[in-house]
Amino acid sequence: LRRKAVLATLALHAGEVASTDRLVDAVWGKAAPLTAQNTLQHHVSHLRAVLGGKTAITARPPGYLLDLGEDGTDVQLAERLLRQGMQSADPRQGAQDLRQALALWRGRPLADVAGLAWLEDQAGRLDLLCQQIRRALFEARLAAGEHQHLVPGLEQMVADHPLDEHVHAQLIMALYRCGRQADALSVYQRLRATLAEELGI
Repeated sequence: LRRKAVLATLALHAGEVASTDRLVDAVWGKAAPLTAQNTLQHHVSHLRAVLGGKTAITARPPGYLLDLGEDGTDVQLAERLLRQGMQSADPRQGAQDLRQALALWRGRPLADVAGLAWLEDQAGRLDLLCQQIRRALFEARLAAGEHQHLVPGLEQMVADHPLDEHVHAQLIMALYRCGRQADALSVYQRLRATLAEELGI
């Protein structure tokens, strides 16, 4: 678990130096033993061997740097594909990029290191990134005229995120374009009622 946590923390800082203090805090938290710095060095040595040499993880004050190059981690690749997909002038090409980004999620992020506070926070951040990609994909597919195929997925997204106004707007648009104006109005009225109840809006 600890070794995986070291690698995960370095990967989440890919291309940037992760300080030894950050690594110790992420891997051990408040339960860090007095030997944590030495144990960290052993873990880094083992990971270098696994990754194929010292150049994979370099010592760089005040800590270590994992540099796998551009798109070296799934997070870097997902963020690039998200930017690319959202900036594409062709919504179909944009949707293709966003599908590739979404395909990088294989279950709960950082599941192998669950229970470590900093990494749990990062898992939450990755969940938000996944939601952002899904919203962008719905947007691109709406722009490409695929509204008839989007309603079930948008209905599920609305159920999962009942306060997300943007996703509701996407569902309303898809329903309207499908000729389901009454259903679109119903979604709008439900959102207003939910916002009034939860947020007093």
